[in-house]
Amino acid sequence: MPVQGMRRLGREALVSEALTHLAANPQASMIELSQSIGVGRTTLYRHFGDREALVGAAALLGARRFGEAVMKARPGEGTGLAALERICAELFTLPDVLTLLFADNPIITDESFAEAAAESRSGAESSTCAESGDAEDDPLEAVIAKGQADGSIDEGVPIGWAAAFVYLTIGSGHLYSVSVGVDDPTARAQSLELTIRAVRKTLASPGG
Repeated sequence: MPVQGMRRLGREALVSEALTHLAANPQASMIELSQSIGVGRTTLYRHFGDREALVGAAALLGARRFGEAVMKARPGEGTGLAALERICAELFTLPDVLTLLFADNPIITDESFAEAAAESRSGAESSTCAESGDAEDDPLEAVIAKGQADGSIDEGVPIGWAAAFVYLTIGSGHLYSVSVGVDDPTARAQSLELTIRAVRKTLASPGG
């Protein structure tokens, strides 16, 4: 790539761009990433040192965005079941994050979420999550517990099982969308609708 085609990006922008390109090619080398992003290879090495550090930064950003999407869904408002449906909708707006999370060899891992949670607890923003109580590190479990308390979610379903079901159903819906064309808004909307329908059908309280 000619010099005049190079972009000047700060560290945060580089991480965001790397996340996008890793979703398209998880095995991309530093050379391939620099070419896709439109910066010199030395720029990436200067900011991150090696590929592992860059991938780790992208994974942390993905975990942060996942958490931000959950909070954007207003988990404390309305019934627990309605909050779960909003969470599904918000997470579906992050196809790159979901791709890196549900890949055969995921880049966003439990360690990424643990690091993001620790970062949040140590920062000033941690107070915004205080309402989650003991389930602060697993907002899905907190929302499900809330739903069981308000009668919108079946009390007979173990909270941990329900959280895993929601998580995996979001992944299944996303991967189906990818298989038919993640850039197709109609297919994406259908996948989200099916995901929400599955969550509602499985977890809704029988008397709800």
